[in-house]
Amino acid sequence: MPVRLATPDDAQAIERIRTDTWRATYRGLLPDALLDRLGYDGRDRRNAMARMGADRFALVAEHDGEVVAFCYGGPSRTVSLPGHPGEIYAIYALPEHQGHGHGAALIREAAKQCLERGWRGATVWVLRENAPARRFYERMGARYLEGRDETRELDGVPIIESGYAWDDVSVLARGA
Repeated sequence: MPVRLATPDDAQAIERIRTDTWRATYRGLLPDALLDRLGYDGRDRRNAMARMGADRFALVAEHDGEVVAFCYGGPSRTVSLPGHPGEIYAIYALPEHQGHGHGAALIREAAKQCLERGWRGATVWVLRENAPARRFYERMGARYLEGRDETRELDGVPIIESGYAWDDVSVLARGA
């Protein structure tokens, strides 16, 4: 499963993956207006990727030379989780490529990226109602952070995200 560091040239593909995946996964869980507003224009993402610091990483997985999944990560945005300085911000695969190992390959490479930055522990946050994603993180060895669900606002609507953690990502990295 080819996984590599993403470049700004991957921005358009990443936007397509994000848009198609959000529309397929979150319909009925997030406001339709938000999902319908998403688009494929990768200009903002391209600019953000060009300015990305060394403390962040972006990865893509390919199938037959086409980018079909991506992962972003960096320093934890949750300061109250000592021992978990890394975070996976996003990981998505095109719906037709889900269940083919791209997500697992990305998680393992993300673990290596965390270790390269000196982060042994990492977290990921998932929409509480997204049961398939929660099961995926559990299969990848993450533990649910009991009592750590957080309410956030997205497009004016409160959503609840559940936290998952890996106390030692080196276990994941060895599987890469």
